[in-house]
Amino acid sequence: MGRYPFVCAYRRYLKGVRARLSESTMVERERKLHCLSTVVENLYATEVIATSNPSKFGENDIIEIFLALKKRGITRETLRKYITMLKFVVRECRNTVVDDMLAKGRLVIGADRKDPFALEAEEVKRILDGAREVGGWKGAVTRFSVAMMTFLRLRPGELQKASLKDMDTRKWTFLVANPKGKGTYGEEARLPIPDVLKPYVLEFLEERQKMLESRDIGDASTLIPAVSTKGVNVYTQQAFGRLRKAVIAKTGISFRWKDFRATGGQIALDSGVSIEQVSRSMRHASVVTTERYYCRARADLAYARVNDAYNSVFVREPAITEKSV
Repeated sequence: MGRYPFVCAYRRYLKGVRARLSESTMVERERKLHCLSTVVENLYATEVIATSNPSKFGENDIIEIFLALKKRGITRETLRKYITMLKFVVRECRNTVVDDMLAKGRLVIGADRKDPFALEAEEVKRILDGAREVGGWKGAVTRFSVAMMTFLRLRPGELQKASLKDMDTRKWTFLVANPKGKGTYGEEARLPIPDVLKPYVLEFLEERQKMLESRDIGDASTLIPAVSTKGVNVYTQQAFGRLRKAVIAKTGISFRWKDFRATGGQIALDSGVSIEQVSRSMRHASVVTTERYYCRARADLAYARVNDAYNSVFVREPAITEKSV
């Protein structure tokens, strides 16, 4: 398998799955596998593991790789993803050691015990105002992106790759033409645009037209066009990163672009929308995914609502009054 057998094995694995995975998933898996190969090669070079050939990995090798990943301080969810990638590569080499260890409980990853992260509604308002302060085309893109990801609960990539034709301001709908898992499990979805989002859409489309005219560009197919000397393209992740930093500098509120999807769901849930309806609006197949990674009922609101429910059903006992408590 050459000088770097693990790299050869993971490339063979990627070649075998490319027909059933989306481009974005392939990129993500290749990134993780490249990182994993670095860990494996470092352990082999320092003689911590006996081989870097995944077809010859034994339990001790897997344990050392597992411990090296844990030392990186990654979350358990990320650790689980790395071990899954390791399992796939080792299995590609007809070695079932990782499968066997997981089945027998010899590799225990556990779960991160923390609530999904979401911004507060007031923070979203401050970020929207901060984007306006940034000004110009960059400010317009940022403000529009924050509103779209929050109120339509979009993934960043779904907005980044969108076309102008996906936005219908006559019927007020938005077509998610590039969903996560497109071509495999991901399906296109036409979402109704809520009233709160409409002013942001109209404002952005007006700024978009002004920007194109100022650069003598007659038309652009992308919804959020990035104009450079190379022509008109979609905004890159790096460009979105620069927009994010500009708003953080204005507001002092740290955020990631993917936070707005979870935030939109959490705001709806806090406002009384059922978890089933929130999950459906986020295009999840199960509420389990919604509650595990995006939003869940806050304890204080849950207690308050349960208390209100009891008060509406039961007559308070005479002894339990404000004077006697």
